Amino acid sequence: MRWNHAPWRPLALALAVAAAVSGCGLTHLSDLNFRVDNRLHFDSPKDRSLVRAPVTLSWTMRDFTVAAPGSAAPSHDAGYFVVFVDRAPIKPGEMLTAVGKGDPTCANDPKCPDATYLHDHRVYPTTQNQLRLDQVTDIAGDREKVQLHTFMVILVDTAGRRIGESAWELDLRMHRVSTV
Repeated sequence: MRWNHAPWRPLALALAVAAAVSGCGLTHLSDLNFRVDNRLHFDSPKDRSLVRAPVTLSWTMRDFTVAAPGSAAPSHDAGYFVVFVDRAPIKPGEMLTAVGKGDPTCANDPKCPDATYLHDHRVYPTTQNQLRLDQVTDIAGDREKVQLHTFMVILVDTAGRRIGESAWELDLRMHRVSTV
C-alpha cells in the first residue's frame, strides 16, 4: 500500500511557518513589511570596491523631503539621513538617542548623544546626499589586511525618530589603517 504524503505537505509547511513566526515575537504577519524600497541609490563609490580614506559616499534619494532636525513637525515624508558604519542601525520607530542607551556616559547628560558622541560611535547624521569620512576605523577583531566595511543609511524624521524599516547598505573594501 502506498501512502500519498502530498496532502500533508501544506499543513506541515503552515505549522513550520507558524512556529518560526511565533518565536520571533511577531503576533501578526502584517507586522512585517515585505517590500523593496528603491528610493535611495548609491552613486559612488561602487559597491564592494576597494577604496582609501578619505572616502565620500554619495547617493540619490527620491520621494523624500530632506529637512534639518527640528525644522518642521515630524512626518514620514521628511527628515534627514543617518549613516551607520560597521554597526547595526537603530530599530524602526526608535529615536536617534537610542544610540547612547545603556551607556553610563549618556545616562546623566541630557545633551547626550551629541554630534561628537555619535561620531565616536560611527553614527553620522546628515542633511546632505553625501558623507565624507576622513578615516574609517578598523573592524575590531578582524586581522585581514583588507576589510569589508558596511555603510548603512536610514531615514529619520525631524524629531530624530527612525522612519519605517527601510535601510540601504553599501559595502566597501578598505585596507586596515594599521597596514597602510
